[in-house]
Amino acid sequence: MNVSVDGAFVYFTIPILGGIPITQTTVSSFVVTVLLVIACIRLGRNLQKRPTGTQVLVEKGVGLIYNLTVSAMGNHNAHWAPFMGTLFLSSICGSLIGMTGFLRSVTADLSCTLTWSIMVTVIIWYNNIKNNGFGGWLKGFTEPIVVMTPMNIVSEIAQPVSMAFRHFGNVAGGGVISSIIYTAFALVSAAVLNAIASAGWLMGVILMALGVAIWLWNARKKNKKRYKILAIFSGLLGLFGLLQALDILSGVPILALGIPAVLSVYFDLFSGFVQALVFTLLSMVYIAGACPPPEEKVN
Repeated sequence: MNVSVDGAFVYFTIPILGGIPITQTTVSSFVVTVLLVIACIRLGRNLQKRPTGTQVLVEKGVGLIYNLTVSAMGNHNAHWAPFMGTLFLSSICGSLIGMTGFLRSVTADLSCTLTWSIMVTVIIWYNNIKNNGFGGWLKGFTEPIVVMTPMNIVSEIAQPVSMAFRHFGNVAGGGVISSIIYTAFALVSAAVLNAIASAGWLMGVILMALGVAIWLWNARKKNKKRYKILAIFSGLLGLFGLLQALDILSGVPILALGIPAVLSVYFDLFSGFVQALVFTLLSMVYIAGACPPPEEKVN
């Protein structure tokens, strides 16, 4: 995940309307949009009455989105399924794009999640006004009693803010944690390898021989995984220490190898999916509240 605590890097600024900055997030958002459009065009071609292969998976996914929308918003709101599907895919792909290493996660920028939240809020207000009239919408701020008006106004403002910060905070925080842990392991790795290299190439050979000895002893006696891991670690530590002592391959953070990938499974895949799902479900619930069944609309 590519996240900077200083915010998104500005590539250049378009000199109109006081200057429009083109940031990492802007580029990532554009790439995600283009990829989703291309995927929709490719997957929507040559559809068959009897689906096979990829079409089966696509129809299952579309059906899942529609079923989720109907279960959360009701049958009368099934037409919101394409919007909710777009919101979910934009969110999950926007988080996953940070795994490329050179593009920034879209959802790691507050401006992105806040824009989505404001968009959902505007949709809610529009449907409230459409169904209840402008006067009915304003009347909602004074219910159940007039003195609650300030609290109701604060609640309307807090709703999009909380949605935006929840999504942004989890993704950006995960990226910062991953970066800190990776940096810490890299520093420890440099200290350990430098210590081995300073002792000379013989220390690296000894550690490699020790790893081989542990592996052979474990294969004959116990055959336990922890001894295999210890043997591999000792052998690799000796190998990289030897290479650094010979100045062939120096500066490789061996102790950090694999750590970013493991963390990325949680922060990019699992957490990104969960946050995308939560954001979409909240949008469904809030919009459904503004779009009741026809018989429940207030005249």
